Amino acid sequence: MVRRMLRTTLILALFATPALADTACPKAVTDGVAKAFPKSKIDRCHSEHEDGKDIFEAKITRADGTKAEVDVSPDGSILQLEEKIAVDKLPDTVKKAFAARYPKAKAERAEKQTAGKTVTYEIAFGETEATFASDGRFIEEE
Repeated sequence: MVRRMLRTTLILALFATPALADTACPKAVTDGVAKAFPKSKIDRCHSEHEDGKDIFEAKITRADGTKAEVDVSPDGSILQLEEKIAVDKLPDTVKKAFAARYPKAKAERAEKQTAGKTVTYEIAFGETEATFASDGRFIEEE
């Protein structure tokens, strides 16, 4: 009986470990996400080293069912929110700036990035991504 329970526990632990590893965040990070996005669920969370700093990237599903990606500092502060948006929902200033800079390109995907009060838009076309400020100013190309 004890042997069977031990074997069952071991099997459950083996199968559960990958899922737990993929969603494991420090308590400060999960608390920060919960405070900023009440009733949201963390689907995935992992640590990253970005621009010389350690951060956590949490993929969440909000209460309304929309998905987003949140960059969080180890102390739980929200650094940036990334949300996919429809290309036709880009601000006109950004659409015009994109068309002027890349006259032959067709925007395939768009993302709204909010860091504090700063909002930028990333537009993907082909294998390129271009980022623009909400006023249409070009920021960078990757």
